[in-house]
Amino acid sequence: MLLDIAPLRTFVAVADTGSFTRAAGVVNLTQSAVSVQIRKLEEQIGRRLFERNSRQLELTAEGEILLPYAQRIISLHDEAGRRLGHSDLKGVVRLGAPEYFNPETLASLLALFKGRYPSVHLEIEMGIGPDIAALFDKGVLDVVIVNREISDDGDDTVDALYQESRVWAAARGFTLSASEPVPLALFPPHCAWRRLILDRLGAVNRTWIAALQCTGVAGLVTAVEAGLAVAVFAESGLTEKMQPLGSAEGLPHMPDFEYVVRRRARSSAAADRLRDVIVDYFRLEANLRGRKAAHVAGPALSAR
Repeated sequence: MLLDIAPLRTFVAVADTGSFTRAAGVVNLTQSAVSVQIRKLEEQIGRRLFERNSRQLELTAEGEILLPYAQRIISLHDEAGRRLGHSDLKGVVRLGAPEYFNPETLASLLALFKGRYPSVHLEIEMGIGPDIAALFDKGVLDVVIVNREISDDGDDTVDALYQESRVWAAARGFTLSASEPVPLALFPPHCAWRRLILDRLGAVNRTWIAALQCTGVAGLVTAVEAGLAVAVFAESGLTEKMQPLGSAEGLPHMPDFEYVVRRRARSSAAADRLRDVIVDYFRLEANLRGRKAAHVAGPALSAR
């Protein structure tokens, strides 16, 4: 069983502090990101690690077994890093990511990299995809996480991370007739998502009006949650106040997309290590999802 160092650090921090909130300060994550890492670790192990109640947080019997091993793994990991010179790696890395990239995942990636290479200074730039890509093309950014259509060809400086669905979304309770114009919340004209949305609507002869144009995800979320507009989001970006829409409202199917990480062809050692951390994180995620799926499918197949 391969255990990632970042969730183990979070587990030890929660065990030491007795609180998800206090542990978040120790590992430099949000409280929700701490909860996600602990849940993923519990899913990987197949056991609960903490007993949660209104008064206190206590280790389960399995958590008590894991704790000394986690402490030893972290200690050996850090010692190996020091012996191999990882902690001596210095420099500045400029990372770009789109606003709609999952913030909890981004926080986990940054914390993982900072834990391995504390002497490297990270500069983060966030914005809509085409703006991040333009900064990368100009040489302003060293490493970027951007999205692209799945059919796009890659190159030696691009590594695919994972695929995600695009979803039409509106406020809960929002109704849209299949015959009325779609009130859209849109990114600016140079955004590929906007062009894709309008092309797809045009292909099914669906009329639309621009209810809002903005340069950030926050504007789209505000307009949609207020019931003013419909927008297309990455599926992970839907909030509790939103509902998905689709063919029942006369809206066309939107294709899936994929996130990729790009690095400059002539990048620094620090930038290369950041790329490696990002790629390894998603490879581990993919392996864990695959193992979980096999675990679920196994009993069903054997019962036939």
